[in-house]
Amino acid sequence: MIQEQDIIIEQQKGEYKSFEIKNDPVWKDYPLSGVTYPTKYGYLKGFKSEDGHELDIFVGSGKLCGYIKVWRCDVPIETKIVYNVTKIEYEKIIATFKPVIKEKETLDTKRFKIFIEQYKK
Repeated sequence: MIQEQDIIIEQQKGEYKSFEIKNDPVWKDYPLSGVTYPTKYGYLKGFKSEDGHELDIFVGSGKLCGYIKVWRCDVPIETKIVYNVTKIEYEKIIATFKPVIKEKETLDTKRFKIFIEQYKK
């Protein structure tokens, strides 16, 4: 399961991050130029995503867990964990990333533990 010390926060709730890469034609058609994060956002040490980097994670202030899988220009799909969010935070995550979400699901504790194990390094 997730240990709090393994969560590295890179973006605080409310921070904006641009996805635009100057003079990179690959990203010019990506439907998101950037986002304002609806929760804290970072990655999980010891877990690997489809892009070869640490598994990304949204961290909220509730008890709801699950994942979203998004399309990116450089990888066909990337999983992002949704961890301890409220229903409102979850809905904001979905609304923010809607243009690139390919799959999403909330999971009970047992299914969440099983799901996340597949990403352990």
